[in-house]
Amino acid sequence: MALHAGPLQYTILLNSIRAGEADTGWSRKKHRLLQDSPLNRTLRRLEQGELVTHSREPSFPYRATYELSLAARELLAGAAELALWAETHPGLLDRARERRHAADPNR
Repeated sequence: MALHAGPLQYTILLNSIRAGEADTGWSRKKHRLLQDSPLNRTLRRLEQGELVTHSREPSFPYRATYELSLAARELLAGAAELALWAETHPGLLDRARERRHAADPNR
């Protein structure tokens, strides 16, 4: 979500996620404890899955920049519609969750 507005350098991406500044309304949760390692692994998996592209400046300082691929932007647009629907029907979702928990109390 932090990349939804466009490409970001690695450090700006990390700081944006840590600060919870992804201006999307999807998550207001702050991730201050996010370390480099999990973010690096996630970005590598997203790059292998062709959802994120990675570029690196050829000269020092070597800045890494990440950007959503076209496929990821299309996926995000579809997911945004689902999130909007969920936001407009919170009572429906709460009732469904309550029924599910009532039917299986061990969950």
